[in-house]
Amino acid sequence: MPLRVVDIDTPAVLIELPILEKNLREMQNLVDRHNLNLRVHIKTHKIPELAKLQIKAGAVGIAVAKLGEAEIMAKAGIKDIQIANLIVGQEKIKRLVRLAKKYRLSVAIDSIDNAGELSAAFSKSGLPLDVLVKVNTGLNRCGLSSLSEIIRLLKRVDGLPGINIVGLMTHAGHAYAARDREEIRAIGKAEGSTLVEYARRLQTLGYEMKVVSVGSTPTAKQCAKVKGVTELRVGNYIFNDMTQVALGTVTASRCALTVLATVISTPTKDRAVIDAGSKALALDKGAHGRDILKGYGKIVGGGGVLARLSEEHGVIENLTRRFKVGQKVRIIPNHACTVMNLFDHAYLVKGPGVLRRYDISARGKMN
Repeated sequence: MPLRVVDIDTPAVLIELPILEKNLREMQNLVDRHNLNLRVHIKTHKIPELAKLQIKAGAVGIAVAKLGEAEIMAKAGIKDIQIANLIVGQEKIKRLVRLAKKYRLSVAIDSIDNAGELSAAFSKSGLPLDVLVKVNTGLNRCGLSSLSEIIRLLKRVDGLPGINIVGLMTHAGHAYAARDREEIRAIGKAEGSTLVEYARRLQTLGYEMKVVSVGSTPTAKQCAKVKGVTELRVGNYIFNDMTQVALGTVTASRCALTVLATVISTPTKDRAVIDAGSKALALDKGAHGRDILKGYGKIVGGGGVLARLSEEHGVIENLTRRFKVGQKVRIIPNHACTVMNLFDHAYLVKGPGVLRRYDISARGKMN
């Protein structure tokens, strides 16, 4: 007998196929309308089969956050991998060289020190490495914050053997702290226009920036409109989550990922307890230190607020319907990326039926 959702032991991750497919089509249609390349960030789902599904839909390749994620995706047969991060230190660079022998790789830099160690390793190996300069457009994390800083770095990097500077990249993660959609639109426009202007100015100095890579799920629609952007880099869109709903990016109906849980206790008429706590749902209530969400996820069908989490328990309060012990509930998480890093497996479902189980192969790849 085919497995049904109600038969799955809990807590468990469910991925609703029709919603996922709609999310993929919409993002691919966006980049196609603006003649951009779509590079999908797999740190959200961490599943090689889903990365291949995104590439089949039209993505040119993937982005990863960690070298360990790149190794998993490469082993699965994905050939074009951008590590949208800084790879620092000899141990990691040795692994990077080994990976570059078989796969097309690119990485980010924002310092001469890092560029120098990459150059030393890749010139010795005889393998050229494509490198993008990471630019800070407001997140104030990594990246260079002005054109003069970029020029200063390029002058020092220019001519270093073993590395090829191919472009600029940025991530406007500060959009997650925006107050409203208007501010998000402004951030998205600035994200794209800043990089395009930098690339134009660098071109006049003899530095050709073939790749102008931008993106985040909240800013995607706006920065895709900026003429001169070549690549949109997004990840969360494949699932969406309650953070995207709170930001106004999507409605809850476009959230493909849920956590399935079981009601294990109804000790009072005002409280129900489920078997999914912080180890299943995480403790996110908004990105970059801003609490924008009420509770720790949205209960599909409503009925109360998931007000408290301990490690193994979730407490539903302010009940508007009766929950029964043994009842299964589905929860849209606040942050899909974090949840996917907490589970070994995810179930692809369509309505009440289970289509298949995926291994979340790149979960836990922290280095």
